[in-house]
Amino acid sequence: MPKRNIKEQPTLFGDPGFSSWGIAYYKKGQKNIVERHMHDCDEYYFILEGKLKVISEDKEYILEKGDMLWTKMGNFHEIVEALEDTTMFWLEGPLMGKKRKGHQYEP
Repeated sequence: MPKRNIKEQPTLFGDPGFSSWGIAYYKKGQKNIVERHMHDCDEYYFILEGKLKVISEDKEYILEKGDMLWTKMGNFHEIVEALEDTTMFWLEGPLMGKKRKGHQYEP
């Protein structure tokens, strides 16, 4: 299995076909961190440290260290607030449907 660095774009992964991934850091008290959007892929949030308030598929969740949130392609989600200093690894799966990269917003 090849080593990958966060600075490298995953377009050449070759094996799982991830469309994008990264590590995000949020400070306690940050609000309206990532606005409501969807993707042409599934997205996964893995909480490594801290606590976040998120909304996915119109349901509010409090994510803590060790939690994972899976948002399916086409489902809207947002990061509302950092309840603690938080480190999160996020992963977007292979592009599907219209195969548009990045965030898609309501028309």
